[in-house]
Amino acid sequence: MKKILITGVTGFLGSHIAEHFVLKNYHIMGLKRSTSSISKCAGFFDKLSWLNIDETEWKQKAVLFKPDFIVHTAWTGVTSNARNDWGTQIQNIDLLYSILQIAEEVKIKKIIGLGSQAEYGCLNAVVDENYPTNPDTAYGAIKLACSELMKTFCESKSIDWYWLRLFSFFGEREDESWLIPSVIKKMMTSSSMDLTPGEQRYAYLYVKDFAKAIENIIEYSSKSGIYNLSSDKAISLKTLLNMIKNIVNPNFELNFGALPYRVNQSMLIEGDITKFNSEICKIDTSRFDEKLMKTIKYYRIKFKNEKS
Repeated sequence: MKKILITGVTGFLGSHIAEHFVLKNYHIMGLKRSTSSISKCAGFFDKLSWLNIDETEWKQKAVLFKPDFIVHTAWTGVTSNARNDWGTQIQNIDLLYSILQIAEEVKIKKIIGLGSQAEYGCLNAVVDENYPTNPDTAYGAIKLACSELMKTFCESKSIDWYWLRLFSFFGEREDESWLIPSVIKKMMTSSSMDLTPGEQRYAYLYVKDFAKAIENIIEYSSKSGIYNLSSDKAISLKTLLNMIKNIVNPNFELNFGALPYRVNQSMLIEGDITKFNSEICKIDTSRFDEKLMKTIKYYRIKFKNEKS
């Protein structure tokens, strides 16, 4: 049985990666803190081996697990109010170095790290991996630094490495502070919402298709490097929110234009995924409406149960 060490397994993306590989009969070790909520893993908690990153000798225990692959999703400071906290962001370098040490010791086959479109800075275009990096937040700058650390370390140790620059995602189990779940909850509990004009366009990739893309990296032979991971079908926020409104609460008032855009607002955030599609495997970006419906159904049930 193939073994995967997944960091950040209790988060939105990490939990979906873990669930996907559990269903594929991989042996998963999930790395978390002792204080982490495991609610996102409730449906498959007993199918994983667990390791607390804040317990003594966690690195030695990870080495004893002898993973074939590592998927490093953990990141401190992903919320908007922490993205310019340099002290918080820099902590992520130490964690990555620890993970790389484990990779070297067990002679890992492949290691995957999650980067961000924030490495490119403010965007108003579809960008490929050759687009100049110009981060304008501590979050983006440390993500970029970590990509260089992974590249240099892995190439010096002959480890296959993949740094994925992630764009916009949606799906079940996302934290309520993010756009889609927060809007659904608002539509279920109030009558209106003030918004910007909503002309900004984001290319949303469904989280389960993201997990499948991770499997493709592990299963297929491919060249190490940096890859964008995005949908190729950008949608305006105005269109997206109206789609959600028509399903959740047609009488809800979306007050577009009541709020100004923030300074340096990105108006088009989409990654060119030609490199991933051609060098690894084609990313499934189809059936957006169907996947959005599944997402909305999940949150409607969740928020209704919380209320009752």
